[in-house]
Amino acid sequence: MTTINVLLRLVLIYYVCLHAFYFLLLLIAASQQLRYHRGITVGEFRRIAESSLTLPVSMIIPAYNEATIIVGTIRNALELNYPRHEVIVVSDGSIDGTLETLIQAFNLRRVDKHGSKNIPTQEILGVYESPDHQNLVVVDKRNGQRADAINAAATFSRYPLLCIIDADCVLESDALLYLARPFLWNADVAAATGIVRPSNGLTLRNGKVVRFGLPRTMLGMNQEIEYARSFESARIGLCALHSMLSISGALMMIKKTWFEEVGGASPSAITDDIEFTIRLNRRIYDRTRSEYAEIVFAPDAVCYTETPEHWRQYASQRNRWQRGTLQALLRNWKMFLNPRYGITGLIGMPFFVVFEALSAVVEPVAWVLMVLTLVLGSATGREVLVLLYLAYILSVFLTLSMVVLTETTRLRAASWQDLRRSLLAIFLDSLGFHQFHLIARVAGTVQYLVLGRRDLGAPMQRIAPKPHPL
Repeated sequence: MTTINVLLRLVLIYYVCLHAFYFLLLLIAASQQLRYHRGITVGEFRRIAESSLTLPVSMIIPAYNEATIIVGTIRNALELNYPRHEVIVVSDGSIDGTLETLIQAFNLRRVDKHGSKNIPTQEILGVYESPDHQNLVVVDKRNGQRADAINAAATFSRYPLLCIIDADCVLESDALLYLARPFLWNADVAAATGIVRPSNGLTLRNGKVVRFGLPRTMLGMNQEIEYARSFESARIGLCALHSMLSISGALMMIKKTWFEEVGGASPSAITDDIEFTIRLNRRIYDRTRSEYAEIVFAPDAVCYTETPEHWRQYASQRNRWQRGTLQALLRNWKMFLNPRYGITGLIGMPFFVVFEALSAVVEPVAWVLMVLTLVLGSATGREVLVLLYLAYILSVFLTLSMVVLTETTRLRAASWQDLRRSLLAIFLDSLGFHQFHLIARVAGTVQYLVLGRRDLGAPMQRIAPKPHPL
């Protein structure tokens, strides 16, 4: 047996293990979904919504040049069904009139107010409040990237729970209730996340969803499927295995004490959400006090965010996510297979390193090896086609199973036409879209590891949060 054949067999074993682990996550997710829905009642959420003892929440919305959409996002946040919450918006050096738009829309007035000094940030230029909305605070500061804006908002927050979303996000009216429930039931919960889905195709009015729909383009539909398989199964399964290393930057609720103990978000991170989540997991195990803490998933907390529908923007996004993932994993490499970090170190880190970060290297190698086997005559064209067909069917089966799981939740397709479009997107996913996605990730890997492109900070653009794992 030639060396090329041996390598090809190893790649085959790699992909069998990858899909087997994803199928395991799917089974765990289905079990967790069933257990969750059996354990909740309508009455308990009514009590959470009406009780004065419910933990209050500080919502944080970082914004950079978001004048066209920020008003709708804030109106949505202000009108969420929750007994007590404040909304803190940070204009991070916007130059498109974001602050002026907010002043006019909400009748803002400048106040003499200072935040805490627990986390250093760029200079605060002004603080504004609205006489019409007592729970709205707007902070104007020098540009310091998304993570710095989040940290600045945290220093002005008054409440024990922080809910971080993006400027293009729209939440279901009950999202805060579902996110807060784990903290009320279990004092050991450090952070929680929920479902993130594309807002492309939704009809919004004054920050509220008035009609559901799917993205119009096939690239948008491809991401609709991607988000469904990531959030409806992979993340639920990873949380159950205490291996959630990437809470989406579009929807995170965390205890303020934990946010400050970790040191806040890192402005030097390429993608601050995965870097912060790994650092949070690391801090949970590094604490000198023997205090248990966990990250949980709230299956009914839903957030919609805008996803790119132009190929260049999509490629740039995936390139950056790949570099951000590599940076975050390398910064915390000591957790890899380290029993000190429990299941997170023994399962979570290896999963993200081997099946998330390195998949952008293994798959191109597989394509090269298949071409070499044909050129050298080690395999026939029929054998290669059979291998590709089996890989395609396996991918379709896994994705289809995950989407079927979605159909058992509140996010099921709104119509038969939407369901047919979803099924079409599943079968087309591996016929060009996945390959383009792979090229962008390969470029990100080369830029980070070979060319040393390690730019600081994640600029706030209206593109989607990272739906790890893919």
